[in-house]
Amino acid sequence: MLKKIMLATVTSVFLLLSVSVYAEPVSIVYSCKLKEGNTKEDAMEINARWLKWARSTAGTDEITSSFVSTIIGDLGGFMWVDTYPDIATWGKIVDADSDFDAEFDEVSTCSGNRMYRGEETMPAK
Repeated sequence: MLKKIMLATVTSVFLLLSVSVYAEPVSIVYSCKLKEGNTKEDAMEINARWLKWARSTAGTDEITSSFVSTIIGDLGGFMWVDTYPDIATWGKIVDADSDFDAEFDEVSTCSGNRMYRGEETMPAK
C-alpha cells in the first residue's frame, strides 16, 4: 500500500512539473491486434464510448483517438493513436477509474505502447 501511495505521489509531482515544461500535445500509440471473431467496428464502438468518457473526465474536447491500420506491410495489426492537448490532460485520464480496459481486452490484444511529443518543423526561408 505504501508503495502505491509513493508511486502516486511521485507520478503526480512529475505530472505537475511537466505541465509547465511541456504544455504541448502528446500522443500515446498502442500496438494491437484484433482477437479472432472481432472486427474493427467492434473495437471502434468501444473506443467511441471511451472517447466520450475521456473528454468528459478531462473536461476538454481536445482529446482525439484514431484507429490506424496498415496499408502497406504487415497487415496483421492496428494502432490506437490517442492525442491529448498536454501531459496534464493525459494524467487526468490515467488517474481516473474506468471499466474500458476490460472491454478493449475482450476484442483486442495490445503488445505495447509509447508516448510521443512532436515538434513541428518549420520550412526553411
